[in-house]
Amino acid sequence: MAIPDDDLGPAWLRDYGRIEADIEAMSAFARALIAEIQDNYVPHATRVIADMEAEHPRPAGDFREHARFLAEHETAMRAATDNVYWYVQAGNRLGNAAAEISTRYADADAFSAAQTHDVREALEASGATEAR
Repeated sequence: MAIPDDDLGPAWLRDYGRIEADIEAMSAFARALIAEIQDNYVPHATRVIADMEAEHPRPAGDFREHARFLAEHETAMRAATDNVYWYVQAGNRLGNAAAEISTRYADADAFSAAQTHDVREALEASGATEAR
């Protein structure tokens, strides 16, 4: 008895093969990503966040359009500030997950024996992805 087509998953994914990971490249990626974020992004991000969190003057009296503009501007600045902050967090988590995977499988054969489950587990443990 064959498995029904509905239970096989998408057609484009049915013939996938093994996934190979270059552990040395993953290790280099992890080091480069973390260094890039810490050396070249964080110094600027800190300054940008501080500038965006500065207090703005209150709108004049009955100028409602100006008050609405400032409210929308504040919302946009908060979203931008959050994006800058969370980019640092997510980038570091991704770099740490890649470092963990490359460390765990550094002594494996030329192409790692890492399983998809192991990669997903490392990403979830680092916080780079949310557990499903």
